[in-house]
Amino acid sequence: MTYKKLIGRESPLQLPLVQQVVAFGRSRSVETYLVGGYLRDLLWSGHKRDAKDLDFAVAGGTAIDFAKHLAAEMNGHFVPLDPVFDTARVVLEDGEFLDFSGCVGGTIEADLKRRDFTVNALAFDASRPDCVLDVVGGMEDIEKQSIRAVSRSILEEDPLRIVRAFRFKAILGANIESQTLAWIKELEGALKPIACERINAEMFNLLNSPNAGTVLAEMGSVGLLEDIYPELRETRRVTPNQYHHLNLFDHSVEAVRQLEMVLDEMPEWVTQSNQELLSFGITRLAAAKLAALLHDIGKPATWEINEDGRHTFYSHDNVGADMAEGTAERMKWSKPVSRFIVKLIKMHLRPGALFHQGTPTPRAVHRFYRKAGVDLPELMILAYGDLGATCGEGLPEESRANLSGEFFDLLNGFRTFVDRRLDINRLLTGEDVMRILNVAPGRMIGEILEALSEAQGISEVLDRPTAEQFVIEYHAKKYCS
Repeated sequence: MTYKKLIGRESPLQLPLVQQVVAFGRSRSVETYLVGGYLRDLLWSGHKRDAKDLDFAVAGGTAIDFAKHLAAEMNGHFVPLDPVFDTARVVLEDGEFLDFSGCVGGTIEADLKRRDFTVNALAFDASRPDCVLDVVGGMEDIEKQSIRAVSRSILEEDPLRIVRAFRFKAILGANIESQTLAWIKELEGALKPIACERINAEMFNLLNSPNAGTVLAEMGSVGLLEDIYPELRETRRVTPNQYHHLNLFDHSVEAVRQLEMVLDEMPEWVTQSNQELLSFGITRLAAAKLAALLHDIGKPATWEINEDGRHTFYSHDNVGADMAEGTAERMKWSKPVSRFIVKLIKMHLRPGALFHQGTPTPRAVHRFYRKAGVDLPELMILAYGDLGATCGEGLPEESRANLSGEFFDLLNGFRTFVDRRLDINRLLTGEDVMRILNVAPGRMIGEILEALSEAQGISEVLDRPTAEQFVIEYHAKKYCS
């Protein structure tokens, strides 16, 4: 076996959970090895991360049998994961969980050689607490901060590992080794048989990293983005124009990078919104980045060039939203994620459109806030990203700076809008409106109440008498003229 010293790094044996698993293994004459993400990150960064989940390889017995008995020993819950691949989980009372897998090939050396990347093909053997078992050069790749596939056949065996390479690049700030990148290029199109749920897990994890935009650009350079989201393929043919200095594909990727660049400037309440979960494991920020990547997929179908050379993309926001609904169905996104991404694509022009004719009216801003609702923080960071990726001659730097400032005011004004709306007392009920107008129940009542709420929000209506007069005048103008 090839052991390498843990120089300057803490031994995993200091973890009580590792001690318990090792001791239990020895009592049953079973060899257990700590493997997986915790060990990789400990070696990569030199400090332990939160040990909420640990992975172990088991030799000298089945992992399922070992986990079942360990769960009983630790008063945990036993979960068989895959009997075919001999994997199981032990969930403890405090929420920590331990994953166990049988060694492929029967030995730890054979098992490590079957793993995806060298930085993951490492094992900690408690019998050598000051060393790490490394049979494929993973320690050297950690030192070089390099992601290297164990072999080409490993990528072919499970092409999802291609996406995982870029996820590691994003999260670890690593480089993908040149031979591995060449293999990835050769395997273009290999993702087709992979379940979309597995791809989603990798992509949303990648998008949660702070430098996803840069990594997406590299994925685009090898054709991987179009393999995952074929809606992007047609964006490559849309050329730069008066407002866009990049072709549409590059603009879409750059919008994600620009979005990430403004995140540090956002107020705390925006950051808090970004970190909320839309669905299991999917933050609002990760979904907003994906919306930024896809925000212009409706442009190729709506692209026209006028006689004066002006490029137009009328209604591309609506077309793109319709296309995104198809993407959501194909990728099997959850309903909250689907609704969120489709809404952001549909509304991505709204922040800029507010300022096309100068300073917007309070009523226009109020309607925008109501329409955006709780998704406004993410809609605005998408707008910032879109603006930052739009540097054509038709939008001079001074104009871009002014619009950026207007976006900032629009974003901050939302808090005032929310606080004020909470303080507003409802002056009239639906029954009041029906009595005043002498009409039956119907959709019109809800519309009038919404208009009344808007009038209160911009201080046009302050008390019950003016509310009643507003209802009469609104009804007469809207339904009787």
